[in-house]
Amino acid sequence: MYRALIVDAAEPLFAERGYEGTKIQDIAAASGLSLGTLYSVFGGKAGVYDALQNERLGELFLLAGETMSGQLSARRRLIQANRVFIRWLTEHPDFLRIHLNESNAWASNPRQVGPDLTDAWHRGIDLIAGVFEEAMREGHVHDGDPVIAARLLVAMQQVFMSAWVESGMKENPDTLVEKIEQQLIRALFRSPR
Repeated sequence: MYRALIVDAAEPLFAERGYEGTKIQDIAAASGLSLGTLYSVFGGKAGVYDALQNERLGELFLLAGETMSGQLSARRRLIQANRVFIRWLTEHPDFLRIHLNESNAWASNPRQVGPDLTDAWHRGIDLIAGVFEEAMREGHVHDGDPVIAARLLVAMQQVFMSAWVESGMKENPDTLVEKIEQQLIRALFRSPR
């Protein structure tokens, strides 16, 4: 119970202040727990941050994995997974801001994070690349390196999501999803249907 309380309290703090600007005392205060209790659960700020990343990425990978597997064509699964991913991020704006504020390119192998996050990045790119490879075999996507296609998709998502956050997150998330989907189709798919 304390774990979830601490992670939920820390998320908006990390989103607003960044990792360096967030003090462990502020996380304790926001969670309504003593500093001693927080330290007994996580051991420090790095533990809280890692738990937040692991929990949120776990949720996201579960949804993405369910969407990427299934009986639909690879093309439909790519489009559906993009929708699920973008909608999830718009429903978790603090987590989105944390990732955007880290200034890491989503399409690049993260180098200044822990092994869990690096592993998560590789699993995500590999999952997307596998579906792109299927879509290439089905003739729906331009031939090429499926890992590059996966990285292009992720880079597109980051650009659109950054603009959405910078504009105050006012645009309807469904409109945002549609714009990213249209760009995905124009850039990587052989035909609009």
